[in-house]
Amino acid sequence: MTVPSCVIRKGHPKDAPNTMMIAKEILSEGYGLKHLSEFHDSLEKEKAWISRHEEPEFFLVAERDREVVGFLNFNLGSLSATRHQGTFGVSVKKDVRNLGIGRELVTAMIARCRRTDGLDIIRLNVSASNARAIHLYESLGFQKEGCFQDYIRKNGKSENLIHMALHLHS
Repeated sequence: MTVPSCVIRKGHPKDAPNTMMIAKEILSEGYGLKHLSEFHDSLEKEKAWISRHEEPEFFLVAERDREVVGFLNFNLGSLSATRHQGTFGVSVKKDVRNLGIGRELVTAMIARCRRTDGLDIIRLNVSASNARAIHLYESLGFQKEGCFQDYIRKNGKSENLIHMALHLHS
């Protein structure tokens, strides 16, 4: 089976309706740290969040058949002592998962980060139950560096959070 590829491009505030829909879908499935009720419900807030990602931070979207089907946000450490590392989050629309879109977004991010002077480490946190995501990250060279026990408590359940990192220049 041939999987149609997607286009990865810089995200813009005009993408906000689509990114909000994807984020709400992800949160309603129980992924992420927030409860759906904690997600901002304002299109203006989503536009502002996308706009805040200025170089060397960035916001990417994946388009398939001219529809935004995923996004990735990358942020550097906020202090001068932590700006050698960054973190990211990636979200893919449910009906197009397992088609390689998340892989394309993360691969594009890694390539961009490798070209960023002074950036040495990409970090992420992922729910221990999200085996598909953990497998994806490991296949791209990320390694588990730790586990936060009982980090998430949602809907009466406790879950561990796995910390992973990719060291770009080692």
